[in-house]
Amino acid sequence: MDLTMKNIVRKSFGMMLALAVVLSSTPPSLSAADASSASDRLYRIVALGDSVSAGFEPTKEIMDGTASPYGYVDRVYEQSLFRQRSELANYAIMGLTVPGLTNLLQGAADRKPLSVADLQDFSSYDPRVALQADGIAKKTPGLADDLAKADLVVLTIGGNDFGPFIKTAVSQPTASARKIIQDSFDKTMKDYTEDLDKMMTRLHELAPGAQIVLADQYLPLFKSHELYEDLQKAVKQLADALDKFAEQANGKGIPLKIAHVSEKFAGKESSYTYFNAFDGFDTHPKQDGYEAMAQVFAEVIWQKYLKPAPRAADVPLSVVINGKEPPSKPVIVDNTTFLALRDVADAVGADLKWNQKTKTAIFKKNDREVVITIGAKSVIVNGKTQPLNTPAYFQQVGQIQKTYVPLAVISEGLDYQVVFRKKLLTVFINS
Repeated sequence: MDLTMKNIVRKSFGMMLALAVVLSSTPPSLSAADASSASDRLYRIVALGDSVSAGFEPTKEIMDGTASPYGYVDRVYEQSLFRQRSELANYAIMGLTVPGLTNLLQGAADRKPLSVADLQDFSSYDPRVALQADGIAKKTPGLADDLAKADLVVLTIGGNDFGPFIKTAVSQPTASARKIIQDSFDKTMKDYTEDLDKMMTRLHELAPGAQIVLADQYLPLFKSHELYEDLQKAVKQLADALDKFAEQANGKGIPLKIAHVSEKFAGKESSYTYFNAFDGFDTHPKQDGYEAMAQVFAEVIWQKYLKPAPRAADVPLSVVINGKEPPSKPVIVDNTTFLALRDVADAVGADLKWNQKTKTAIFKKNDREVVITIGAKSVIVNGKTQPLNTPAYFQQVGQIQKTYVPLAVISEGLDYQVVFRKKLLTVFINS
């Protein structure tokens, strides 16, 4: 559960202010008509919710800004890139509750930029949390546009709604805590599901064409905690309630699925969360936890979690073209990825002609053409000359001399989306 306590939040910030930048993957070199065509083929993902959807971790690298968050949402985006041309927009807000998200969505429905005060009370959080929330709140018109075009909405929400209940329980002696759990959990869950119903109705109105996938709540306590079994029962009760909620939502025409991340975390909380790693307790997932969450989301959405094939020690990165990895090894020259000419043509389904006299390759697909010459500092795309930082070249591979061409230049020239995912060390190329 995303229980963002005041004492943890104040120690855990460094770069949360840039989390909700809308990511666009349309190649900048495309003409307006080409960009429109490419946009039509995009699978659009919108992420909403709290700090878990933001990918937050209370690490020194995140706090001092030397590392970027890499959570389940980023991995879901990569799972989509394994399958099609994709785009991600992340509007997650630290500390957000279900009523706060409902207010954000209402602002989107009204196309009215909001302020942080319009969402919920953030006074107990570090001021930078409120600043990040305010930045997202002002982007409600953009959120409305992104939701209207969305194919998929993923979200985590509820950890901050259950936070006061959990915090109160674990701060009491065991006997008192068990009574609190027994007396208060049903009401907390009832309030949560009622708020969730309002929020989900508004979300579906804004994103009528989107599959919605909501995570249940994992338990952040370690198995050795005296309240572990008591709260695991509550987690299971909530999971069952969400299944019934999803069934009712589907009956009303809302395509909602539940990602049962709680099952993945059960018994592995010590390796999946930061609980007890700092003063107080922090409930955010570690990298293994975010990986487990992404696996559950991918299995719910696509029935399978994909990974690049293992790389040999001398292979710097993976290349995935329309879901498949070409046979030849990619080569990095001056920060540019090169691949054997024939493998590029085969992978993108382009017609290839080679002029031996001029050492020129001509790639054609549909109405696009890319002409590249060995050693040339430019490339011709649809008759227009463009500068080329690193030219094509010959390389001896065993007994064969192969021609290597810059992968992104050829792919983008043929109207393919090219996305490099640094954490995964993988280039995704999709038609």
